[in-house]
Amino acid sequence: MPNPHADARRVASATRRSVHTIRVGGSTSRRQLDLVSIVHEGDADGPTVALVANVHGDEVTGTGVVLAVDRWVSEHGLRGRLVLYPSANPEGLAARQRAVPEDGQDLNRLFPGSARGSWAPRLAHALWNDLVAHTPDAVVDLHADAPHAIPYVICDRPARLPSVRRTRLSAQILAMAEATGFTILREYQDDIYLQYGLDRSLAGAVVNLLGKPAVTIESGPRRRLDPQAVACALHGTLGALGSLGLVDVDPVIHATRRVGAWRRSGAPRAKFGGLVETFVQPGELVKAGQRLASLTSLTGRHLGTIAAHSDGVLVALNESGWLASGASVATLGVPDGGPL
Repeated sequence: MPNPHADARRVASATRRSVHTIRVGGSTSRRQLDLVSIVHEGDADGPTVALVANVHGDEVTGTGVVLAVDRWVSEHGLRGRLVLYPSANPEGLAARQRAVPEDGQDLNRLFPGSARGSWAPRLAHALWNDLVAHTPDAVVDLHADAPHAIPYVICDRPARLPSVRRTRLSAQILAMAEATGFTILREYQDDIYLQYGLDRSLAGAVVNLLGKPAVTIESGPRRRLDPQAVACALHGTLGALGSLGLVDVDPVIHATRRVGAWRRSGAPRAKFGGLVETFVQPGELVKAGQRLASLTSLTGRHLGTIAAHSDGVLVALNESGWLASGASVATLGVPDGGPL
């Protein structure tokens, strides 16, 4: 992985750095949580961009990336304004849980949230209101997939926008994604995208409610701050920021990048639970019908194989050695030639 410092040209604008507290009130007067934001303001005109990390509490790579970007812009400068949120789910981070611990809800299906109700909608509401108050021109949401995954970037679909706005915004989203240097996955088709509530993910809400470009970067293992994963995601993030004119960095294509129009898809699901043995690696191109994995019982009986349902690229493997009935063994990118 090239060092992003090596390709950086210092922006002739110093930054003013400030730290802010976002108060989140709970369902009782005794319950309160503070989120933290870090704001860098340059003297030169430029866009306002937000980086958000750790929406899922057990995905810690993004927090390391946000702090690395904080140091990077302090040294190299920027144009415009950069708003950093190191952890959107600090209690989930402390508990090493994906969901918000108090109510078990997935924060990334709740935006723009609500000032009433249980803890997770209130948390989404507080973060969303603070984000919107900064009037961002673009947002990067930082996540982590699995230990056995290539870095990739997800493009949400402007499924709720009229066609003219959708076409224009789609081009902006794809340009940001391209600048990361990672394999690009478009989200599920519109009907499945809306069925899964992905328009209420953070990036999905930015795209569909604010009408602004947003991408989701997936890099690294979930529960460990891996230096290589942080460096990788840092480089991709700086590439996206560079494409927006916030910083001066030349994008570099990651070694695992698979060029093409790919749509996110799970592999066929297991019909039985069993020990799983995989036969492909993340980043490999696969053919429809190709054997991806086999399942074995605890007595050594062969339970069956799982094959690819389409040509595509294997993006990530399930991190468990035991595949439960109905679980998917992998995430695939399948060909998608249509509009975003």
